[in-house]
Amino acid sequence: MAADALPPPPAQAREIDPLATEISGGHFALFDLYRAHLHASGGAIIEGRTFTDCLIEGPAVMLALEGVHFEGVNFGPTGGDVRNMLFRPMSGQRAIGSIPVRNCTFRNCQFHTLGITGGDDLLETLVRQVVTPG
Repeated sequence: MAADALPPPPAQAREIDPLATEISGGHFALFDLYRAHLHASGGAIIEGRTFTDCLIEGPAVMLALEGVHFEGVNFGPTGGDVRNMLFRPMSGQRAIGSIPVRNCTFRNCQFHTLGITGGDDLLETLVRQVVTPG
C-alpha cells in the first residue's frame, strides 16, 4: 500500500452510534462522527469515549483537550516527521474549525490524514514520543 493510500474499507460497514461511549472496530471519518454527534444533540465536543481498534480518517484536525489519551495509536504516514501532522493554535487559546475531543481514549487505533492540535504540553509530548512511518 502506498504511504498515502487509504486503507481498504471494512468488509461490512456498520452504523456507529454517535453517542456510544465505547466504539470498537469502527471505520469512520472523524468529521462524520462529529456531525452525527451534533445532530444527535450530543453537544459541540466529543467526550467521554473510548475508541478501540478503530480506523479514523480525515482530512480533519482533532483538537485534543484535557483527558485525551493515545495508547498504541498508529498516527499514519507523516513523511517521517510527526510534526507534519501537528498544528499549534496561533493565539494559544482556540483552534476554530477543528473537532474538539475531551476525556477520550484512543486504544490501538489507526489514523489516516488526521492532524492534531492542542496545548503545548500535548504537542511537545507527541513530538518526543511518537515515531511515524515515512
